[in-house]
Amino acid sequence: MRGARLRAFYAFVIIGLSLFSACTQKELDPDRVEYSYQVAKEPYTDGNYEIAITKLGEFKARFPYSRFAIEAELLLANSQFELKRYAEAGASYKQFAKLHPKHPEVPFALFRLGDTYWKEAPDDIDREQEYTQKALESWKSLVKDYPANTHAVQAATFIEQGTRRLAESSRFVAAFYCKQEIWHACAYSQIQLAEDFPQYPEMRQVALEQAAKALEKVASAPRKENEDSNLYYKNFTNTQLLDKVKELRELAVQVKQHASSR
Repeated sequence: MRGARLRAFYAFVIIGLSLFSACTQKELDPDRVEYSYQVAKEPYTDGNYEIAITKLGEFKARFPYSRFAIEAELLLANSQFELKRYAEAGASYKQFAKLHPKHPEVPFALFRLGDTYWKEAPDDIDREQEYTQKALESWKSLVKDYPANTHAVQAATFIEQGTRRLAESSRFVAAFYCKQEIWHACAYSQIQLAEDFPQYPEMRQVALEQAAKALEKVASAPRKENEDSNLYYKNFTNTQLLDKVKELRELAVQVKQHASSR
């Protein structure tokens, strides 16, 4: 029985290898564009993305002006995406959208471009969020230019997630400066947080309160000579800083009252 099972297994492997070999051995025909495209596309359809990249690349090189060349570009980008080569895939999607702005698959390409950045962006808010920002830029462009497209609807959900991540990351940075008692940096980053993310009223209220507290510390500390890093010393008198403290606290109260009335 065991021998029979092994023979059946080996037969299955041989058949599979034969099919694989047949797929890879098909050649493009320089006189038959559509046939050649189907040959190049076949490994992509079968999920053999490494082979698909080779075949589709060969097709594009041989038939750069055919109507199938544009489709091949998108399949190449998809193959790179499936292989988790997100940098290469992103570059391909970006080029596709740039070269073919009227193509019906541009919304998909913009969504996928954002997704390539998103997949490389860290979840941890204490890490650099450059890729999150790039993902949001791509998705916002999609929503702006194609608001009714299904991919734009999907992108809107990710935009909310990404915006929240950026807000939390900014809050982490601001809290770090405050904890280290670097008061001018604390004030600046908290004010920036409140201005950049007004859609989160509780976060904004706390940021304004923390900024007021930090500026109060800046105003009360002895001024040092040539302290170029402290822009508040360079641009404001102590009286002006205390006026700003009052303004920030009043604004924090307004934010709180507005949030509670909603």
